[in-house]
Amino acid sequence: MEIFPSVLLTVLSMVQALALELLWTRLGDSPYLWEGGWDALLGWAQVVAVLLGLLEIWLFYISLVIRMTWLPSAYDSVLPFAIGILEFTMIELMGPESLAPWLYTVALLFALAIWTGHWIARRARLMPSNWEAFVDVEPATYRDFLPSAAAAGLLIALGMALQASGERGILALVAIAIVIILIAWQTDQTRRFWKRSLLAAPADEGDLAERESLRPGRDREEG
Repeated sequence: MEIFPSVLLTVLSMVQALALELLWTRLGDSPYLWEGGWDALLGWAQVVAVLLGLLEIWLFYISLVIRMTWLPSAYDSVLPFAIGILEFTMIELMGPESLAPWLYTVALLFALAIWTGHWIARRARLMPSNWEAFVDVEPATYRDFLPSAAAAGLLIALGMALQASGERGILALVAIAIVIILIAWQTDQTRRFWKRSLLAAPADEGDLAERESLRPGRDREEG
């Protein structure tokens, strides 16, 4: 049980490396990116979104794995592969002609990451070794997942609108911009979780007063 988080992180790091390699290959196979014009703008916006997404997934899971231990399940063992399949699909679908399925894939990956974070946090809360991370955190409720569900629903709705209209103009750019904003929002949530975990870690008496002055108020579980 103690070594499983390290195994998960190792496998996930390999998946992320393969995703970056696939992205680099995709850039070389997409001449429209280098020709300028509106399609190039949409393409590079997708590249930015994918890079930020890969970075956020790595930060999100490393913040869980480094800080917590939990009793692994069969789901945990296939998690990196599920993430990898969605990441590879997202990269392969890059391009103005496939924006709708790309948005569907991003929505699915976003939902998977949020659900997995909650799944891990629920089991980690049961482990005495993680009590510092949850001492000021109330258990998440369905209401806490409404923003994430609304975000995934928005991406699906935008994908359906693009698919129905064939739009590759302003609406397409707005949809990609929303993806970037959602990733930035989730990254900020990860940063808050990381900071709270560090503040909750055992401290010596010399650090205690300083950490207590920085400790945030009661928060709910992210993800």
